[in-house]
Amino acid sequence: MKKFTGFTLIEVLVFVTVLSLFFISAVTITTFSLRNLKIQEHKIIATRYAEESSEWVKQEKEDDWQVFASHNGTNYCLNSLSWTNGLCSTYSLGTPGFFKRDLILSISGNPTDKITTVLTVSWLENGVNQNVILKSVYNLWE
Repeated sequence: MKKFTGFTLIEVLVFVTVLSLFFISAVTITTFSLRNLKIQEHKIIATRYAEESSEWVKQEKEDDWQVFASHNGTNYCLNSLSWTNGLCSTYSLGTPGFFKRDLILSISGNPTDKITTVLTVSWLENGVNQNVILKSVYNLWE
């Protein structure tokens, strides 16, 4: 009787299948990790834009409370850090234009002594709307 010392075809097929599953899993995990990394990168940039806008609004308040409180419109597009009425219609903030920055003002008190702001930086990530929201309250004497 002869004794064969090789691998059978079934053993080779099983090995190749297991190896293929391993590589497919590795590629899937890597792709998922890179996608999440990109989302987090965009969230960091959006947070920077939100903080920049918050500082701009705070400076507007410090420059002249009466002018700041006279903005009777409630929605503003702050892509260019100016008082542009209405919400932003396009994603034009950043290079390339990927974000939009909206401000909603709520004025309270008579005379006006408190203004609440909700600043939203939004972007589209794989067809899904993502955003960073920053809420602030500005008082006349702070």
